Amino acid sequence: MLKIIKYLIMLLKDPKTYKWGTIGVFALICDLSLYKFLLNIIDMDLAKGAATFLGVNISFHFNRIWTFKSASSYFDDLKRYLALYIIAIIVNVAVNNFVFRILQDIDTAYFISLFVSVIIGYFGQRLWVFKNRAKEVR
Repeated sequence: MLKIIKYLIMLLKDPKTYKWGTIGVFALICDLSLYKFLLNIIDMDLAKGAATFLGVNISFHFNRIWTFKSASSYFDDLKRYLALYIIAIIVNVAVNNFVFRILQDIDTAYFISLFVSVIIGYFGQRLWVFKNRAKEVR
């Protein structure tokens, strides 16, 4: 338990956490705006998937360049990111649908599914996608 607390404190001291959060807020605004717009045009699940795809795209490019300053090749990062976010999008859409069926509140469903995706995304990016693998090749 102490290890987890030390790790969380380390994350709070790391500027990457705040950069990632800033990009996340920007991606959230874009995601939510597109989602609300598309709800009037297409099915809820398709709107959620498309909006999440936009947010994921924004997150990948800005986090790769600004937050994590990845030294790996673009396509290596992209492959890992896509694998991570295929899972995150599937989970996001499923949680959104599940919560909506239970609570019948589109906004609550959106934010709960977003929260789950954020957890998957943050630790996936930090520990796997943008981990500086260039140092590992010796």
